[in-house]
Amino acid sequence: MLSTQDRPPAPSRSTGRWRRYARLAAANFVRGASYACGTSFIGLMTWWVQSH
Repeated sequence: MLSTQDRPPAPSRSTGRWRRYARLAAANFVRGASYACGTSFIGLMTWWVQSH
């Protein structure tokens, strides 16, 4: 039987890879959300200035 020390470290490596992809996706989502909020805020200010 294999003990815990004889197991290959492949699952931890794939877990780290998926965690890195998840962190990258989260960072890109936050970046896109902040860009969208900034763009909509500028559009709202432009509309407000033109309508008043």
